[in-house]
Amino acid sequence: MPTNRINYSDKINALLNEMPDFVSDFIYNFGRVENYATKLEYCRDIKIYLEYLINFLPQYSEKSIKGLTIDDVASVEILDINRFLTTLSGNHKESTVKRKRASLSSMYGFFVATGKMPRNPIAATKTIKIPEKDVIYLTNDEQRILLDTVRHGTKLHESVAKVHYIYADRDSAMFLLLLDTGLRVSEMLDTDIIDYNLDDCSVVVTRKGGDTQIVYFSDECRDYLDIYFSSQKAKYGINNLKFPAFTTSTGNRLGVRAVEILVKKYVSVCLPEKARIISPHKLRSSFAMSFYAASNNNILLLKKKMNHKSIQTTNIYAKASDTAMKDSRSLLQGLR
Repeated sequence: MPTNRINYSDKINALLNEMPDFVSDFIYNFGRVENYATKLEYCRDIKIYLEYLINFLPQYSEKSIKGLTIDDVASVEILDINRFLTTLSGNHKESTVKRKRASLSSMYGFFVATGKMPRNPIAATKTIKIPEKDVIYLTNDEQRILLDTVRHGTKLHESVAKVHYIYADRDSAMFLLLLDTGLRVSEMLDTDIIDYNLDDCSVVVTRKGGDTQIVYFSDECRDYLDIYFSSQKAKYGINNLKFPAFTTSTGNRLGVRAVEILVKKYVSVCLPEKARIISPHKLRSSFAMSFYAASNNNILLLKKKMNHKSIQTTNIYAKASDTAMKDSRSLLQGLR
């Protein structure tokens, strides 16, 4: 078992030991949650809820968390749950409250489905509406400007430009891969050289949640990967291709923080007006916006490309694209 899973498991078990046994039944038998990080969040959310019950509801004031029964939790009134959610709203962002509400809904839904509770009171509580945020991304022209700087060191400070050749092939391959595929940075950095098939321009990645997927990239990206991997094999005498795809200058696997610094470094010189708002994740958003337009607004294909669990998550790009189209129409009219 991977170390991170062991750490999650220890934390989950520590929390479950503080709660009634029926919570363990839910955590380890709720089929839709396989990710250990998600299980841990569920445990934390449920514990906060149970603490609220014994601290604020008179009928449970003489009980401990461990002493609560499944019947106790089943009999909580909708009004009391709404009060709980309102209390959370005073201390947390709306997205956090929405997630905690979803955790409780899953727990109640599980026990209703297994016949241990007569109803899911969360279904009747107030929903949490999260204000839509603007999608921040690079246009196709801005992507070209960024890639020019990454490839050639354009506009870099003289002292940095002098050593740019050391990192140019690696950084070009990485930035092209991110903009070609919409991969999360962590997904890209977890890959090894052996995961890449340069003949058909594909890479096998482990997506968020643990699923494995074949992802395709452009011929241009393939060429940069080929150059970079060849230099890596020569430099480190690699025979076993289970070697990190992207490394530091000493051969260690590159970390997410290092890529964040690289994005800031390149964007700050070639697109300074966007230096404060463009992060590695915004390169993922840039891919999404470009792909959605290039695919003739194929939202289902974009959902698959982005590895989204819900179409609602993908829809933010469709809405942003529609808004951008309206804005461009207004701009054209203003020019006439």
